Amino acid sequence: MIKQVTTQKERRRFYNVCRGKLCMGATLPLALELFGKSQPGRFFAGPTLALDIGGSTAWMAGHANPEELAGFLRFCGCRAVILDEAEAAPPAGWTRARTHSIFGLTPGRQLPQPHADETLWASLRLEREPSAYPVAEELFPDRPARRDDFYSELCSKRSRGKARVWALMQGEEIACTVGAYAIANGQAYMACGQTAEELRGKGIGGRLIVQLANELSAEGLQPVFLCSPERVHFYTRLGFEKLGEYARYEQTEN
Repeated sequence: MIKQVTTQKERRRFYNVCRGKLCMGATLPLALELFGKSQPGRFFAGPTLALDIGGSTAWMAGHANPEELAGFLRFCGCRAVILDEAEAAPPAGWTRARTHSIFGLTPGRQLPQPHADETLWASLRLEREPSAYPVAEELFPDRPARRDDFYSELCSKRSRGKARVWALMQGEEIACTVGAYAIANGQAYMACGQTAEELRGKGIGGRLIVQLANELSAEGLQPVFLCSPERVHFYTRLGFEKLGEYARYEQTEN
């Protein structure tokens, strides 16, 4: 039975199901640790299941009865779920929408610095702790609710040393940003890379990603991240290793 995480037993179930999972082994336990009390309706567990329902898309580790899962996600208003097909059957009647590839870097390994426009690179200033709100505005300019949620969560994580964000500055404007938004359980989940539109294609985003990943790896962490099919070539070219796949399933329209 899927239940809201309210007791120590349910918390232990949640953590145990996530243990050792790529990406979700960092993101889900950290979210529960930081936001389990302030957002109690977000986290659910079953005997072999952990769910983070922070919006219309659920993140799922472990497995559950497909019929029960489908009904529960519909009840929660979810339209999509990301899961590991190697261990979980999808919600009954839902449709596979896309594949998310898991890329990463072995702790201690260093990637070579990729090519970039050296004149442009030299003109930019690296900020290792940029202000959180301008980063949120850069990433979600047209989604104010998502921007505010992202800002709040980033502040909470950074204050506890559980997130790291870098930005390349062109004057007072963000030219490029990337971050590790869940540092937990030996993993550093990297996401939300963004380069200003007029500066794309010049290599600065790839170089910033590699530099941050190399620093995290040198500290003994495993940088990991998900990417869509159209970005697989980009991360392969940078030298990251494909480690696995997750699938996104969406509710079938009646």
